[in-house]
Amino acid sequence: MSTMLDVSRAAERLLAAERVLILTHRRPDGDTIGSAAALCRVLRQKGKEAWVLPNEDITPRLSFLLEGLTAPEGTAPGLIAAVDIADTQLLPPSAAALGDRVDLCLDHHPSNTGYARELLLHPKAAATGEVVFQVMEAMDARPDGKIWEALYIAVATDTGCFRFSNTTPLAHRIAADAIAAGLDFLPHNRTFFEAKSKNRFLIERKMFDSMVFSPDGRVCCAWLDRDWLNAIGATDDDLDNLSTLTMSLEDVQCGIILTQNKKDKAYKVSVRTHKPADASRICAGFGGGGHARAAGCTVDLPAEAACKALMAAAAEEIASC
Repeated sequence: MSTMLDVSRAAERLLAAERVLILTHRRPDGDTIGSAAALCRVLRQKGKEAWVLPNEDITPRLSFLLEGLTAPEGTAPGLIAAVDIADTQLLPPSAAALGDRVDLCLDHHPSNTGYARELLLHPKAAATGEVVFQVMEAMDARPDGKIWEALYIAVATDTGCFRFSNTTPLAHRIAADAIAAGLDFLPHNRTFFEAKSKNRFLIERKMFDSMVFSPDGRVCCAWLDRDWLNAIGATDDDLDNLSTLTMSLEDVQCGIILTQNKKDKAYKVSVRTHKPADASRICAGFGGGGHARAAGCTVDLPAEAACKALMAAAAEEIASC
């Protein structure tokens, strides 16, 4: 298990290294990429050789954050740092061989398995971007515009543009400091929270058409099959944050979205809940985990059977609250 560190000790570990290789998680989101980009740039500012390991799952919407930061092939790792990665199972194929070699993990997931030698974990943080920000402060760094941009995207995407219940005062502080430093946040808000492709509209219509509800209407579930997604040419960006849509439905306390994987017939499951239901407890019964309001797992069952099982678990969780 990991040795737990505080912010100052984590900053010391990073500053003591001459070279740092930063890992991001599979199906990367704005938090893992934004956190990695910000940490990499801060370390370079401090005179370190820092790189982010290429992630084959990254989408165009996020790839701009890593321009000039991805490690060339054959780069010696030095200290290996993971950001926003709760378990080695979440590493992309490019990082799979490094899972047992992670020196330091910066994370905010309560379900972190302690796989890294040392761990800085803030489970009440809205995003790992908050953790990176605190480490940056402990290093007495002077963030430039690109660092503020990366941190803003990290905290904004994990809080649903500061709408989700996990939003903290620190998340708002980071956003305020970024804007005060000159960040033009409007294009990012449009990219991540407003703009939709035509495929996204097709996907949302398909999702709502397939949605089923529990008898009391408090749990809903929808699924998307891979053959249909391939037929319309759906990308990972088109599928981002679908599960949040279910939570805008009146009376729904738990929304479940199943998306069939590209390489097998199993379904990636995203679960969202309103208080007091705990999404992580629902997913734990299927080998997954996450946060109280947002969690995930993988289920290798036909869609209808998976939906039925997950809805039953969700109904049980709601009834126990």
